[in-house]
Amino acid sequence: MNRALPLSALVAGCLIQHCLAAAPQSLDLNPGSHIALVGNALADRMQHDGYFETLLYAQFPRQNIVVRNLAVAGDEVTIRHRSENFGSPDEWLKKVGADVILGFFGFNESFKGPEGVATFKTNLDRWVKETQAKNYSGKGGPRLVLVSPVGAERHKDPNFQDPAPINANLKLYTEAMAEVAKANDVQFVDLFNPSLK
Repeated sequence: MNRALPLSALVAGCLIQHCLAAAPQSLDLNPGSHIALVGNALADRMQHDGYFETLLYAQFPRQNIVVRNLAVAGDEVTIRHRSENFGSPDEWLKKVGADVILGFFGFNESFKGPEGVATFKTNLDRWVKETQAKNYSGKGGPRLVLVSPVGAERHKDPNFQDPAPINANLKLYTEAMAEVAKANDVQFVDLFNPSLK
């Protein structure tokens, strides 16, 4: 059975549920909104199934929403490896006219363990503040949504690593993201806790 299919559907469903939630955590999508996904493999893999876009367009059929996936598997808040002359993250957000940015971070950073949480929070806070100050769309600063990593699943093959230590780190980084989001009045989608179920 393909385990990526249910996870992709969970991610898409949680994101759409967040977009439709009652205030203050709802994300109003204006006609012509340009949504950019940035961050790690969770967002990167979303380009292969289309669940998020399908659910989004089904909920907002007349909004003429544009979605661009700028995520790459190894991306972190401060590390975005690209080919020479590819362009900076800011240049690409400008090219796609992003006025809504979904930031998928925390998974790659979590491998630094508890010792890396403070640095992650500092870097994420800086990224949020700097990104909010930009005008990629010509309509003012973008609206940001921080999206947590999903939990690691216990595999039935005993040769796979126990996910408990991985999930312990992911929990710390998810909590750090929630704190940064709250401190900056940015919306936050917790995918970690629902994915553990």
